[in-house]
Amino acid sequence: MEECAQISMLLDFYGQLLTKRQYEILDLHYNGDCSLGEIAGQLNISRQGVYDGVKKGKEALKAYEKKLGLVSRFTKHEKNLRSILENLKEMKNMDNKDNLNDMIDICVKELEKVIIEL
Repeated sequence: MEECAQISMLLDFYGQLLTKRQYEILDLHYNGDCSLGEIAGQLNISRQGVYDGVKKGKEALKAYEKKLGLVSRFTKHEKNLRSILENLKEMKNMDNKDNLNDMIDICVKELEKVIIEL
């Protein structure tokens, strides 16, 4: 996953665990696409302060993910659910009952995996 997208997702999940300033800096940088200089001007702090806020905030987000794993679980479940959805769409066009039953079994197993891991 691209770092910008990864940090943005981590920020969505764990942003409220950061300090208010860290969250503000990371939100402006990754979600608002602001440069360090632009953020420094908006928050009336030095560019170095913004850089340090980005660095420490990213480290904190990655530490939360390492301990809690919410983003990886979410991503895994999303992938499984998308696969199930594709299988269900394919079933609409199937004529062969045996293949249809096989696809239903696959979908049931995938859904059971998701439910167990929740």
